[in-house]
Amino acid sequence: MRAILVKSIGGPEVLQLAEVPEPAPPAPGEVLVKIAAAGVNFADTERRRGIYAPPVFPWVPGREAAGVVAAVGRGVDVALVGTRVAYFSARPSGSYAEWATVPASSLFHFETELPFDVMASLPQQGLTAHGVLRFACIRPGQTVVVLAAAGGVGQILVQLSRLTGARVLGIVSTAEKRDAIAGLGAEIITGYDAFDEAVRAHTGGRGADHVFDSVGRATQGASFAALAPYGQLVYYGDASGLPEPIDVGSLYDRSLRVGAYKLDIERDAEIADKARRELTTALCRGALRTSVSKSFPLTQAAAAHTEMEARRTTGKIVLTP
Repeated sequence: MRAILVKSIGGPEVLQLAEVPEPAPPAPGEVLVKIAAAGVNFADTERRRGIYAPPVFPWVPGREAAGVVAAVGRGVDVALVGTRVAYFSARPSGSYAEWATVPASSLFHFETELPFDVMASLPQQGLTAHGVLRFACIRPGQTVVVLAAAGGVGQILVQLSRLTGARVLGIVSTAEKRDAIAGLGAEIITGYDAFDEAVRAHTGGRGADHVFDSVGRATQGASFAALAPYGQLVYYGDASGLPEPIDVGSLYDRSLRVGAYKLDIERDAEIADKARRELTTALCRGALRTSVSKSFPLTQAAAAHTEMEARRTTGKIVLTP
């Protein structure tokens, strides 16, 4: 089968199309998926660069995709064969490919038929957003700030926060990204320069109850400054680098909280299963929307990574075998 094969740490150019063996028949508890659309995530670029969980080479990137179940292993309902599914796998699944074998427990099942690229846009980013909100324990009437609000996770965070009854301030970098999320229910702040001052202006000087930050070091100071007394800063990524060590003494005056969330569907299996059901229901019934900004053929995986690292995208990027 055709797949993207990476043999060394490096830039997008190390993403090379190759012929590799097809997956073995699914083991007990597994399914074989014929991939129609594979999700591209920022974590994929970090692994390729050796920043986050460096892979064992040769490596086929990707842990997320949508497609059709072609075969099932022992213990898996044979009625799944032929059904349209999506997945996010806890292990490196090799989704930048034509086929992948994944645990049946990782599947997203949809009550209505959706395009494959839309299905592929939900798993990793939906689970992450769902987990961040559960971690933060936001309440109706609170004010939430979402950094990188036009990104894939950001857009879902905006919508899920609104569904809980929170007021949402979304931070974006450009007017184009502002337009991309104009209909999601957030009050939009364009530009990261002094965004904490803009948050305070929007809240009568009080600040936000929660700030969700996937940027990291570059926004650390402003994210803290944007918090109201008893506010909470939640990190769930560090696109600009890890934040500096936190001086606990600086938290006392406003009684601030700081936390970090990492998606781990094996540790939190029951929670992840509940999240899959809630996310697919919301998407199928129109309570949640995902945005696929660009689709690249599998042969152009390097171009997809280049586009993502240049921050020129909103929503999701997918690869189509």
